[in-house]
Amino acid sequence: MSKFRKAIIVAAALAMGQSTTANAADLLPPPIVEPVPIPEPIVESRAFYLRSFIGITNQEVDDISNQFIDAGGFTIIDLDFDSSPLIGLGVGFEYSDKFRFDLTGEYRSKASFTGLDTFVSPGIGPGVSTNQYTANKSEWLFLANGYWDIGNFHGFTPYVGAGIGTAAVTIDGFTDTNLVSNGLAYAGDNTEWNFAWALHAGFSYDLTDDLKFDFGYRYADLGDGKTGTVRTFDPSVGPFGPTKLEDITSHDVHFGLRWSFGGVDACCAAPHAVPIAYK
Repeated sequence: MSKFRKAIIVAAALAMGQSTTANAADLLPPPIVEPVPIPEPIVESRAFYLRSFIGITNQEVDDISNQFIDAGGFTIIDLDFDSSPLIGLGVGFEYSDKFRFDLTGEYRSKASFTGLDTFVSPGIGPGVSTNQYTANKSEWLFLANGYWDIGNFHGFTPYVGAGIGTAAVTIDGFTDTNLVSNGLAYAGDNTEWNFAWALHAGFSYDLTDDLKFDFGYRYADLGDGKTGTVRTFDPSVGPFGPTKLEDITSHDVHFGLRWSFGGVDACCAAPHAVPIAYK
């Protein structure tokens, strides 16, 4: 066989081998991609915070009582408090980006109290007599609060919350004046420690990553206030039991700053490579 014919036969054999290999490769199944889940970003917003705030109170009292009023025959005409400023501090913990808790303490300065009642007193003469009441009220309020931060909208975060605690309500400068009889009674100072609770609503605004402006409304129930023993300028009359201001509540508006520290804002896990395998 000539060398030329041998070369042709070898070339044909090589071509047939390559074709067979290609056909075998075409028969293999397509590669199966086994995806590995990519972990979502791990968001960690737990942090402590400090807060300070000032505000204004708008207080109400439901009723007034003492041994004479309780005996009947008295008609309460008016009971009212003036507004007063408040100032407070707190420390809190951001459990997540939705829930946080804090402890607050505040001083609510003196608010003037005035009241008026009428009664019929046969011993004084015909007609209706009156009692005009004046006093000052102040308190310390301590609350443990929980809040739900609804969501962050371009830096604004609305929230709602509730709190429970205690209020030390002080009544001082109490007087009871009866203009018809020219009578005057007074009472010493007294402080009552009461169970207190509150409901909150408001919003915060991000000034920086760690500093927020906070504006809030609060409804607070402070319990009762009570005077000391009531005495008269006529030593032959009295002394009498205390006068009680029952169910003191307040609609408060406050604003301040909240500074977060010691937390991690976010930590994102790196995406895993996605291997390709044949089965």
